[in-house]
This record gives sequence, C-alpha cells and structure tokens, in this order.
Amino acid sequence: MSRFNPIRQFMLLQRYGQNHPWKYMLRVVLVVTVYGAILLALCFVPITVFGDAPLSQVWPWMLAALAGMAVCAALGAGVGLLMLRWTIKEAKVPHDADPNTLRTAQRHLRRGELSGDPQVDRLAQYLAPQFERANSNRFFALIGLVTGVPYLVFAGIQFSNGTGNTFQLFLALFVLVVFAVAWPWARRHKRNAQRLRKVYDAEHGPFDAETSPRRDERSHGDTGVS
Repeated sequence: MSRFNPIRQFMLLQRYGQNHPWKYMLRVVLVVTVYGAILLALCFVPITVFGDAPLSQVWPWMLAALAGMAVCAALGAGVGLLMLRWTIKEAKVPHDADPNTLRTAQRHLRRGELSGDPQVDRLAQYLAPQFERANSNRFFALIGLVTGVPYLVFAGIQFSNGTGNTFQLFLALFVLVVFAVAWPWARRHKRNAQRLRKVYDAEHGPFDAETSPRRDERSHGDTGVS
C-alpha cells in the first residue's frame, strides 16, 4: 500500500523533477494544456449544443483560449525550470534515493538535527547545500523585489487615486504578510541546514560530496532507477 501513498508519490515526483528538469517541465506544460482543453470543452460545447451560437463562431475562441493557456503554461514552466536548476545546482536528489528516506532527510534538515540513521544523515548532508540555496536570503529578496514590490506599489497608487478596490488592497496586504512570514521561515531553515552540516562533520568527519549516498536497503525496487 505504500506504493500508493500520496506523500511518497510526491517525493518520487520531486526526485524525477530534479534529475530530469527539462522532461519534467515539458510534461507539466502538456498536462496543463490537456487539462485546459478538457475544461474549455466542458464550457464551450454546451454553448453550441444548447445555445444559439453555432460551432463555427465558438471554435476560434476555443482555440485562442487554449493557445493562451498553453503559452501561460510554457512561461510558468520556464520560470519553474530556471528556479529548479538554480536550487539544485549544488546537489540533486540521487537517482536511487528512497522516497521515505528522502522525506525523513528533508525533515531533519529543516530541524537541523541528525536522525541517528547513517543513511538518512548522509542523504541530509548531501542535500544540505541545495537546501541552503533554496532558502537563501538573496533568493527570497529577489522574489520580493520582482513580484511583490511592483504589485504593492501599483495597488497603492491605484488606491490612493481612488481607482483601486478592496480586493486589490487585500491581495497586496496578503502578499506582504506572506513575504513577511516566508522570510524568517527561510532564514531559520537555512540556519538549521548549516547547523546539521557542522554537527555531521563533527561526528563523522569531512563529508565527501562527490560520493553520492548509496541506495537505501529498505527500498523495494520501485524507485525507478534511471
């Protein structure tokens, strides 16, 4: 039954995405586009069947909406690909890492504590540089400057001119609160990852990052080694 555990499947997906980022993002675009096509069909087909608009007038709008959805999916996947490749520059998830071990290693990275299991601790130490990079202050500052600040300024100008609305103000405040919470959260996780690296080196000696962790013996051959 563990094979169908959604958390385990998510860890498998994470492992695949880090080792095959281009293929992963291409599949994201395809899934979003196909899902969008199904939604569009569910929305537009009843109009042609039960409404007054003929199919010759509806299908160009359907194609235009689908093309726009595909473009948005491609742009989102492109941003995701850049972020993914940036965060995994130091170390990818090993191809044969067991999902349960991976999840446990990430949990102890967030806590900054060794687990006592050599396999888990070694994987956590291997992934620590990636964890620090993903939670870097510069990374979150860049996200805030690129996405949050322009929207806050735009919403503030509109609201001060009397052309804004309550929803825009609420959304701007929501972005501000999320960023205010995410910043210290990321800094704490980065410090914990650094602490785990120091504790590991103190107990086991300098870590050789060139030698990736071996496969967990508790894996049952369903990890999709490539």
